[in-house]
Amino acid sequence: MPIHIDINEIRVFKAVYEQQGFKKAADTLFVTQSAVSQTIANLEHKLDTLLLERNPLKLTETGIRLLNYAEVVLNEEQSVLDDINNIKEGIFSTLQLALNGSINNLYGSKLIKEYCRDSPLTKIKLNIMPSRQIITAIGSDLWEIGFGPFQQEMPAIFETIPLFTDDRMLMISKKHPDFAQLIADPDTILRKVPLIVSHLEDQDMRPAIDRLRDSFGSIWEVNDTDLRIDLVSSGLGMSFLDQRLIASNSDYQDLVALKNFEFAKIRLRFGIFYRKGKPLSMGAKRFIEICKAFNF
Repeated sequence: MPIHIDINEIRVFKAVYEQQGFKKAADTLFVTQSAVSQTIANLEHKLDTLLLERNPLKLTETGIRLLNYAEVVLNEEQSVLDDINNIKEGIFSTLQLALNGSINNLYGSKLIKEYCRDSPLTKIKLNIMPSRQIITAIGSDLWEIGFGPFQQEMPAIFETIPLFTDDRMLMISKKHPDFAQLIADPDTILRKVPLIVSHLEDQDMRPAIDRLRDSFGSIWEVNDTDLRIDLVSSGLGMSFLDQRLIASNSDYQDLVALKNFEFAKIRLRFGIFYRKGKPLSMGAKRFIEICKAFNF
């Protein structure tokens, strides 16, 4: 039968050694001296070895080994208790958050600053990634919560918290050399203009993505939101861009939404999602509370 050392036995043994006596150990532990003596006797019987020499009190070689173990176990016990208390208070809990590019550009700084003011000692692990990757990461438990656009049909494994809606429009810059012709004869010119997409847009445009590939001369896959907008602003291609993001920056005034195509507008719901039935950390719960109260 396997031998198990009870943590109370370890605590009593360590107290006897530190207090250099059974009576002082009993006083420290608020128990009777006979209870301490019985605990040590039972522990020595269980281990079939003498741990403490009496008169004078002295550790045996096996006692020295058990004391080393006792210090590790009891220190770890205190560490766990401290961590549990800190987590309840929002300290040392870790916020594992994945944001898509638009959310980060529009609200990331404000949300994280507000979160840090509310929970200054909470650890933060933050990543910016395309929405399809966020969905995969949350579904695989690599990240705790994600914030970005929902798919038309979110997987059943997710809990979702909708926060706002936005239109994703097909946009091009007035600086594009074929801009005037594109407005006049869009079907012909469209095949000469690269479409700049990310994983996010590939996912959201299904099942229309095959038709889109046939409509454009080339498709460039660029995951970084800022770089994608910069390429469009420079007149190098067109892209599906979130209207809130475009409206937030005066540098994007040269961008024009194309409305002559049935696929030119995608209505999106943005919000937080996480694995259904998964207990959330205090860090995640606090971030969700902040987002629910935030004026989007």
